[in-house]
Amino acid sequence: MSERKARFRIRKGEIEIEYEGSPDDVNSRYKEAFEWIKTATVALPPETRAAKKREKKIEKSEEKAEKRGGSRTAVIGPAIDELIKEGFLDDFKNAHHILEELRRKTVPVSGLPPVRNALNRRVPKTLDRIKDKEGKWVYRKKT
Repeated sequence: MSERKARFRIRKGEIEIEYEGSPDDVNSRYKEAFEWIKTATVALPPETRAAKKREKKIEKSEEKAEKRGGSRTAVIGPAIDELIKEGFLDDFKNAHHILEELRRKTVPVSGLPPVRNALNRRVPKTLDRIKDKEGKWVYRKKT
């Protein structure tokens, strides 16, 4: 008469558990091993950890490369053109004053850099730009 045997093998990362024995014993050991391996942290060799970190950095940089920064619609430039037409920039104003005025007019502005970029695109044609006593750029309508 042959003896009945059962066997299992569980693997998680570098950890592998294998057991062979009677079916009842194998069943109980399997449950214990399965619970333990669910909670066990796998210690990876240093070269494997470094490779995984590099892969994550590459994935993150690829995700960032797909995204564009800044506003998707042209709202800041036309709003600045409107301020010029209204006479807001008849005298010198710095970018912070212009940003505050745009926000007062409820123009969706994410911060100061997009306002500066929009102002600088208008400098040679419709705006003058000089540095004030504090060394900050100020803008006014070209005369």
